[in-house]
Amino acid sequence: MKKLIKIAALITIALTFFSCKTLKEIPEDKTSAQIIQMGQNYVGIGDYKSAEFCYNTVIERYGSDPLIYVEGKYELGRVYLAQRRYDKAYSVFNELLDIYDSSYGMMLPGAYKKLCNISISQIPEIKLQEIKAKNTTVTE
Repeated sequence: MKKLIKIAALITIALTFFSCKTLKEIPEDKTSAQIIQMGQNYVGIGDYKSAEFCYNTVIERYGSDPLIYVEGKYELGRVYLAQRRYDKAYSVFNELLDIYDSSYGMMLPGAYKKLCNISISQIPEIKLQEIKAKNTTVTE
């Protein structure tokens, strides 16, 4: 029994060590869907740095396609929300809502607009008020 506990502990330590290793590069032959899936996998294990890297990479490589840009940005916003980086999350979701209010919005699936509104509603009200107050002060 003690041997099993030691083995389980070693496996846990090894998994923790390897999951903390941040992603450094993504092969050029990966599609946007593959990179987004990689990001989602990293979110699943709590490696937000690697997930952020994936989503920024997909935006850089494939962001000229409005649909991929919106998907990558939305996923990036969700990472910021999970990290409680509410100002960055709000900025991303607000940018996407602005895109939906533009002429491009009609070409995009409505799901992301709805998801952005839901995500903004998940920001604590006090933080949302602070962000909006800061943004109002900056634009004046």
